[in-house]
Amino acid sequence: MHHARTLSDADRAWMRDHLKHLMERYAGLPPARPACVIHGDAWVGNVVSTADDHIVLLDLERCSIGPPEWDLVSTAVKAFTLGGISVEEYTDFVRAYGYDVTTWDGFETLRDIREFRMTCMAAQVAAENPARHDEVVLRLASIRGSRGPRPWTDWRPVP
Repeated sequence: MHHARTLSDADRAWMRDHLKHLMERYAGLPPARPACVIHGDAWVGNVVSTADDHIVLLDLERCSIGPPEWDLVSTAVKAFTLGGISVEEYTDFVRAYGYDVTTWDGFETLRDIREFRMTCMAAQVAAENPARHDEVVLRLASIRGSRGPRPWTDWRPVP
């Protein structure tokens, strides 16, 4: 946040304050499923299938022990924050996995943290590529609640 040079001081202050509240909410999460090995950045872009039908997980630098809800919330965000998959596709995912993270009392906290991380990443990219500034502004307005309800289907990838 400190290096998000394309953002105003007020935006950076809001982000610092929002981070503080997210940390407080995280500290008060309700009980979750037992900790296990989690990917840390689970989404379809980090899974590939080889020509001989092996499944390979990519980008394991965030792999750790933690609540499986952290990985599961990524798919829910794809469905309900970004509209990147349909409700039917999300339902199929839940059916195959056997658990719907959106029914867990801590879901909104993890969702909000994911959305904040996505916004911070956009701010980081915009610091090096100011042409991406509008995406940060859009995401900030979204997570601040000034753009209406989810899904925010106009969020764009920031390479």
